[in-house]
Amino acid sequence: MAKTVDFDLLKKIDNVDLSKRNKQWKKAMKAAGWRVSADRERWTVKSWRETEGEDIQIRRAKLLKCVLENIEINIHPFDEIVGRPTPWVIGCQTAIDVCGDYIPGIWEEAGSIDATLDASVNMSKEDVEILRESARLFGSTSLPAMTYKAWEALVGSWAKDAEAAKLKDPSLDSAITGQSTSVLSWKKLLKVGLNGYTNECRRHIEAYKAAGGTDIDKIYFWQSAIIVLQAVIDHAHRYADLAEAMASAEKDDRQKAHLLKIAETCRHVPANPARNMREALQSMQFCNLAKMLENPIQNNCHWGRADQYLYEFFKNDLENGVPLEELSSMLADLIGRWGTQTFISSSTQKESHQINFGINNLMVGGLGQNGEDCSNELSYLFLHLVASLQLSSPTVGLRWNKKTPYWMMKKAMETNLATKGGIPLFENDEVIISSFVRDGIPFEEAVEWVGLGCVYPCLPSRAEHYGAEGVAAFNLAGVLHLTLHNGMDINGKQSGLKTGDPREFKSFEELYAAFLKQHKHLSHRIFWLGGVARDMGHKYLRLPLLSILGIEASMELGQDLLKPHPDYSMFGISDRGIIDVADSLTSIKKLVYDEKTISMDELLEILDSDFAGDRGEEIRQLCLRAPKYGNDIPEADSMVKRISEDSAAIIKSYDNSLFRNFMISREGLAWHYYGGLGAGALPNGRKAYEPLNDGSLSPMRGMDKCGPTAVLRSACNVCFNKVAYVSVLNQKFSSSTLASDDSINKLIAYTNVYMNNGGSHIQYNILDSKQLKDAKERPENYSDLIVRIGGFSAYFVQLSPEIQDDVIYRSEFSL
Repeated sequence: MAKTVDFDLLKKIDNVDLSKRNKQWKKAMKAAGWRVSADRERWTVKSWRETEGEDIQIRRAKLLKCVLENIEINIHPFDEIVGRPTPWVIGCQTAIDVCGDYIPGIWEEAGSIDATLDASVNMSKEDVEILRESARLFGSTSLPAMTYKAWEALVGSWAKDAEAAKLKDPSLDSAITGQSTSVLSWKKLLKVGLNGYTNECRRHIEAYKAAGGTDIDKIYFWQSAIIVLQAVIDHAHRYADLAEAMASAEKDDRQKAHLLKIAETCRHVPANPARNMREALQSMQFCNLAKMLENPIQNNCHWGRADQYLYEFFKNDLENGVPLEELSSMLADLIGRWGTQTFISSSTQKESHQINFGINNLMVGGLGQNGEDCSNELSYLFLHLVASLQLSSPTVGLRWNKKTPYWMMKKAMETNLATKGGIPLFENDEVIISSFVRDGIPFEEAVEWVGLGCVYPCLPSRAEHYGAEGVAAFNLAGVLHLTLHNGMDINGKQSGLKTGDPREFKSFEELYAAFLKQHKHLSHRIFWLGGVARDMGHKYLRLPLLSILGIEASMELGQDLLKPHPDYSMFGISDRGIIDVADSLTSIKKLVYDEKTISMDELLEILDSDFAGDRGEEIRQLCLRAPKYGNDIPEADSMVKRISEDSAAIIKSYDNSLFRNFMISREGLAWHYYGGLGAGALPNGRKAYEPLNDGSLSPMRGMDKCGPTAVLRSACNVCFNKVAYVSVLNQKFSSSTLASDDSINKLIAYTNVYMNNGGSHIQYNILDSKQLKDAKERPENYSDLIVRIGGFSAYFVQLSPEIQDDVIYRSEFSL
């Protein structure tokens, strides 16, 4: 049966405001600038030198232990929950021991490093030298460096050439490993505490010895887990000590009591099971913090289905007299903390992500084990607090299904109105669950899926490798560029096959066959090299904390996640740029082969000139007027469907034995900016290097001229849900869309219709183009303006000019 919802509690939640502490934090956060700490690198270098000669599993455990014992900590007056990677309100550590020499600017004498695409951070000479010393020690033997050497031995410079041409991503210095971007085992962690994990490790060690086991790596794994688990507990006790010291000097009685409560909480968790909401949230923070400090570049703080595993704590606290306002203040603290966690990324990751806030995903609602919708009062509170905080993160995903209650949808739309930038997004529970089941996952496991990063669905019970080993996406627009240039990429390198000069193709089918050959060559080579990286990973890196808290199977296997196991590893890929390619091929078929309006020779010459001159603009207008996806035109939609199915067939034809085949997820990020740098002018009328179409199902900006429902019909016509778990559709509506309950109800109905007809994902920017143009001209007046990019939201003024224009010139609809 569905849960009985307390509607009186929902009304009380509607009236909850951010607490005084929350508001103090928000003010301090806004005033805080970018800061980067070299503190972690100081201690990683020290530990690595001290443990030379020991097994890598133990060395990595001792490295994290040294970091947690020594990094500077702080408690701020407004903290409800304590624990940050740096003592500052906003700040980040670096990950040279994991990524290698990945930070742009540390070898220059400018005294700063690049933090984002357009912002730098000043660092002292002493701190820069600490980073350099770490790069000298770890750079040449890091996992990325050693993997690139292996790839070079196999394919020469091809892998780096393909990355430079934006044909694939991510680059290895993103340091994504299995499960590093996914959710921790929150339900078990809160139930047993870290002492429970430690005791389990000890039992495994004794049992393995008693059985005469000979794989010493298993013993080393369980020993490494014990080391890091105790290190996290000791780190919490450092905060308890600090809180007690601060309390002894505190004059204000209320603040003194608050500090003593913090100390008491940090003494109990994460060592022991959480007994209430405060302890649950504090335990989560310490564990996520330690995960970040183990690999700071992958600082994703994923909540998973928090409205489910935290619900009992929430209800029990309310029944025991804890005020709703107190619970809300604690929850808002952690939402804000995780939503403003920064990191320093590599150059390529800046291009594909645009932002340097760790993407964290929070799921609400969705089906449960009994097949009923699980939306509850805590789901509602999460939405309310996200609306009140008005931050660009977390990425909130509402798991839509036919049983999603109206009150949940209405609160979601009101949250979208408050944030404006696509928060929450809507994902189709039924499509995603059925996709997992179609691929052999039992329903009871599939129903617990959660979001990874933006929208990618993953299973908490299995180690997710999406993005790991350098395999996340390949660029079909770049593949079309290869096809039109006989295998030459945007940088003039022979990255593709020599499939022939398109001028000599006698038919559209010859051109299309060449495109598929280029696709298979690129994608299968990426998968192959990913497999090589997968086999190498454990030789140069181990992540014992992520392993033991990431998936429960690691405990039984006695095996670090860097040694993937066929029974517990999942692999995903995103075939990007399908709409750009389909519209381009539709133009070629119509203009060159069917109507013979222009020759292939003339088209290629014009494309290579980027539509230069009067004739170039004339042909560009012909390309723009050709049928476009998003207008419910069968000719255009059928081309999208054809490419979608053929691309999926190529992906599925790759033999990933002994592991599962790659699952297809067509998501967002700001990848269309990154991917656009890998394609010259396209026959759909797009100019060279401009961003591609956003998301994966969104029409070419400005070309969806028949209204929003035509877009939905096109999206349903192409049937991406038959081959892909999720496909991102962005839409932009004017602010008046949600100006009344009637308009909110229209958008709810609009969403329900799309999902009921097989749509897997949709999200809304509630913005006016006029306002966006003004924000680009006067950014100082719009520091809080949030927009939806591809699969995530960001502050408009922090985006590149190209992505700002992309959002501005998307079609703006009303209902």
